[in-house]
Amino acid sequence: MQLRDERTWTLRDLLGLAGEPPTAFSDRTGGEGPDEEWYMQVQGPVHPQLVGGRREFNWVCSSCMPDWLPPTEAAALRRSIVFLTAGISPVLNWKPPITAAQQMKLTLPDLQQLPSSATRFVKMTLRAIPYFMGTPARDYVTVTVAGDVHDRTHYARCVCFFADADGAHYVALRWLAEVPGVVVDPVSRLVPLNVTPAATTASYSVMPVDSIVNGALVVCDSPDLDQRNGTRMWALQSPREQEAYIGSNYDNTADFLTARARFNRARAT
Repeated sequence: MQLRDERTWTLRDLLGLAGEPPTAFSDRTGGEGPDEEWYMQVQGPVHPQLVGGRREFNWVCSSCMPDWLPPTEAAALRRSIVFLTAGISPVLNWKPPITAAQQMKLTLPDLQQLPSSATRFVKMTLRAIPYFMGTPARDYVTVTVAGDVHDRTHYARCVCFFADADGAHYVALRWLAEVPGVVVDPVSRLVPLNVTPAATTASYSVMPVDSIVNGALVVCDSPDLDQRNGTRMWALQSPREQEAYIGSNYDNTADFLTARARFNRARAT
């Protein structure tokens, strides 16, 4: 019996050194808590990194826009970037040369885990391409946007990823508009959203990567979102995500694009 226990402990230690899970789980005694994560290496935050095909990005020249974007989407994104980089104190203050890519690796926190958990940060790859290995790969994210009174949480689809000369990373987003006056649908308990127009400048923006809170699971009844402007979509949330979303967006009383257009007119004048 003692020899068997020694072999079990030795095997557990060897698997732990290799970063592999143990052959079985057991609860520790003495108030130390469960040992499911003792063998796991703690994953800390990792600096974002562009992956896949890359190209130099010059938003001044329309022909230099990413060729994987539809023409109307590329033109609207270019107008948005020109607006964000205009003026003495531009909203988007990145340093050329800019590199663009279809994919980006980064770590995002799993808010379902405790801050001290070994699985708090999760490595993932965000994609902005029509398909990846036969599967739609236009990923959605939740983004924190600074507001006049408090920060708000919005949903958006990844359009492109950028890195500037200083190593700062950005993501181009196509916003999903909230339904005015509805934060969470009372029947389905899902977040109702509308697809923003593909040719509208205000439908797009470029945000720092650290504004991304988490990935998002968004479902829609139309496979071709670019041709179905206004299509109703639904965001699925965990109970904790929904509680945070309601606390962030309780003042949803106007359409997001209308408010953004009002801001753009005020800035232009």
